[in-house]
Amino acid sequence: MQKIDLRLGDSLEIMKTMLDKSVDLILTDPPYGIGYYGMGRPGEVVYDKMKNEVGMKLDYEFLIQELERIGNTVIIFGAQNFMKSLPRNGRWLCWDKFSQRKESSHVLTSTFELAWINKDSGYNRIYRVLHCGYFNADRNFGPRIHPTQKPTKLMRMIVQDFSEIGDVVSDPFMGSGSTGIACKQTGRDFIGIEIEKQYFDEAKKRIDNAILPILFTSKL
Repeated sequence: MQKIDLRLGDSLEIMKTMLDKSVDLILTDPPYGIGYYGMGRPGEVVYDKMKNEVGMKLDYEFLIQELERIGNTVIIFGAQNFMKSLPRNGRWLCWDKFSQRKESSHVLTSTFELAWINKDSGYNRIYRVLHCGYFNADRNFGPRIHPTQKPTKLMRMIVQDFSEIGDVVSDPFMGSGSTGIACKQTGRDFIGIEIEKQYFDEAKKRIDNAILPILFTSKL
C-alpha cells in the first residue's frame, strides 16, 4: 500500500525526528535568495542578503548534513548557489529547458538548471524537458503555484532514475508538490514537508488530484 505523508512545518525541525538513512531518495529544491539580485560572482552566495521565502536564513552546511544523514541518495536543485557549503564529493545533473525549441537562445529566462547529487562517479546527466514561461512539459498554461515550480515530468524522470518502486522518496521543501505527484504516479512512498501553509494546501490538492496511470515501466 503506497504511503503519502505530507507534513506542514519547518523541515529542519521535522528532519531531526527522522531516522538515519530512513529515506531512499531526497529530491528537493531549497530556497536560495528568491527575489534577490546581487552583484556576487556566479556560484557565490551573499549570505547576509539571502533569505528564504519566510524571511529566515538557511544554514546550508547543516541542511546538507541532515539531508545526507536521513537520505541515501540526495539531489538538490540550485546547489550551485551555495557551493561553499557542499561536500567535496558529488556530481551534477543538468535540466535543459529549451532543447526542443529553435529560439531557445533568445529567451530571457534561464535555459537550464543544475542539481547536485551526492554520488562520486557516473552520475553526470542531462534531462531535456521543455519549460518556457507559461508553457511547460506538463501542458499547463497560466501562472505557476510556486516561483520555482518544477514540471512533474522532470521530477518523474529523476525519481525513476534514482529510486525503485516501493522506495521512500522525500522532498523537505515540497513547494507545489511536483515531486509528490511524480512519486504517486510511479509507485514510490512520499514524505513531503512544507513550511508555508498556502503552498502546503496547494501541493496537497495537486497530489490528491493526481491521476494514477499504469506504473511507468520505461523512463520518459
